[in-house]
Order: sequence, then structure tokens, then C-alpha cells
Amino acid sequence: MALAIDAVTSAVGSSVTSLSWSHTCAGTERGLVVGVSNYVVRTVSATYNSVAMTSEGQQSDPNATDPGEAEQFSLIAPATGANSVALSWGGGSTDVVGGAISFTGADQTDLCGTQAKAQGNSTTPSINVTSATGEIVVDTLSAFASTSAPTVGAGQTQRWNDTVTSNFVDGAGSTEAGAATVTMSWSYPAAQEWALVGISVKAAATGGFLNRNYWWGNY
Repeated sequence: MALAIDAVTSAVGSSVTSLSWSHTCAGTERGLVVGVSNYVVRTVSATYNSVAMTSEGQQSDPNATDPGEAEQFSLIAPATGANSVALSWGGGSTDVVGGAISFTGADQTDLCGTQAKAQGNSTTPSINVTSATGEIVVDTLSAFASTSAPTVGAGQTQRWNDTVTSNFVDGAGSTEAGAATVTMSWSYPAAQEWALVGISVKAAATGGFLNRNYWWGNY
């Protein structure tokens, strides 16, 4: 079974102390990746259907006073049906954008590869993600942008692109088919402080013996 995207959802919170939204997972060999963009930085925890998700890593932007942050979480075999993605943190309120992507045909032992991450103050956020044919790369962008929303890079499919309008905080996510190295990028008309993270979601293993009875000599 080839790796495929099952569903995509997102939500936005302005000066909130938590954020949750409904996401429906279906199919077999399921996986779930959640991207979080928040400003200012908080220590975020994520759950799906009250099951803790694993942080794949985070990156703050270069603002020395009030940095924003991009982070990704993953979960193998999330429950089927409509359940809540719930984000929580301590330290007070923040502006946050969250996005969720569920997969079918995903690796049930080791869902994600090593996360790539970068920060900058420029018009072109970009990272290079190690991946492979048959995998799917997911990125998450966080930026403080007072001009306009980011434009997704060539070859990528935008999955969410939201702004907390009260403070012009952008959160966006996209996907691209896997290859040995995949460049994930966005662009702005003017320089912005940004943080960008990305991981490659792995496909479920294929092959092996089709008939267990034959392997054990019961024929």
C-alpha cells in the first residue's frame, strides 16, 4: 500500500492559552503529523484523541526579544474517526496556528525521518530535507509578517496558510513527494523573521512472505 495523504485540517488562535480542533483519521497503516507555529515561543504539548504526540523538534526565529517558533509532532496509528487535536502550553497566552495531516500506508514502527530546521531574516525561507522515493515531506513555517502571506515553493502543495491577523503571525504547511533531498521553501515580497522545519514521512514496509503456512512447511 503506497503512502498517501488522508486528510488535512488547521486552526488559528489569537492570544490563547490552548488550541484544539477536530481531525478525522481513516484507513489503514495510519500516521499523523501536526505542525505548530506560535509567537511568542511557548513549550507546547500536543495530543490526538487524548494520546500524547511525539515532538519531532522545533526551531525559533532569530528575534532576540520575542521569537516565534515552528514545531512538528507525530503519532503512529492514530485512532480512526473524528477526534481532537489539542495543543497546550504554559507561560501565558500566545498567537498560534496549527495544522494536521494524516496519512495511510505509513510506517508503523518509525514514522518520520530526521527533522531539518533553519531560521533567518529574509524573503525566502528554505530547508533541505533528507527523504526517499515513496515518502512524503511535510514542512511547517512560522513568521512574523506585517506585509502579506507567504507563497509556497515550486513543486510543493500548500496544505494550510493562516495568519493571526491581530499580530500578523503566519503559520503555514506544505507537502512534496520524497526524493533523496527535497528543498522546501516559501517566499515573501519583503524580508521577514522566520523559522522553518520539515520531516519526511516514511511508507509502510512491503514485501516478505505471502504465505506463513508455506514458510513453516505446513502445506
